[in-house]
Amino acid sequence: MNTKTHKLTQKQKNFYDSLKKMMAKNGESPTVSELVRLMKFSSPRAVTQYLESLESKGLIERRRYEARGIRIIGEDGDGSGGVGIATINIPVIASAGCDQMAVYAQRNFGDYICVATELLQGVKKDTVVCVKAVGDSMLDAGIKPGDYVLVEMTEGVNENDLVVAIIDSFAVIKKIEFASNAVILRPVSSDPQYKPIILRRDFQIFGRVIDVIRLEKKTQDIEIVPLYRGPEEPMIQWEEI
Repeated sequence: MNTKTHKLTQKQKNFYDSLKKMMAKNGESPTVSELVRLMKFSSPRAVTQYLESLESKGLIERRRYEARGIRIIGEDGDGSGGVGIATINIPVIASAGCDQMAVYAQRNFGDYICVATELLQGVKKDTVVCVKAVGDSMLDAGIKPGDYVLVEMTEGVNENDLVVAIIDSFAVIKKIEFASNAVILRPVSSDPQYKPIILRRDFQIFGRVIDVIRLEKKTQDIEIVPLYRGPEEPMIQWEEI
């Protein structure tokens, strides 16, 4: 089979093979500092030189300005990368309250979460961000405190969508309903302490929830959580994990 690796020196091939194994094991690309440590190099420059060589030979792609922006293209240019899955880094830009409006909608790009691009089918990737859920009022929709909520930034939402709304500079996650002269942001919880928020239509919809990702604290396993889709579907009983 004709591959691109025959263009590599032995040291470049060793680096490339190690990079592929690392990404297959971790499910995400390493940072330059992680590669310096794991490859036992003396400086970041050595890493960037190897990455530049692999990129020039068409074996990897680097997304600039992303902490984990390396993607394996594959030895035959098929995009498979030998890791079986294409991923993208989504910025975590804020926390959003699922109960009281106690979380300010700050744009903080200091964190990223790596997800499979197949989760974003039909959605423009540059319109997707992540917010971290705070509070318990969306438990019956499958959103727990600490969950990473993938959000498509759009004002085009439908009845019963789960949305992130901005109210007086505070971000909340709720199920949206429309009345003739008002909008209702409703909690999805059997706990009676959580009440709907009734608003006029002059407020900001930040986006529509498209998926929920839960990182299990003990094992660091990642779970993709099914979403509540509306009253026509039976309520799902969620087990504690």
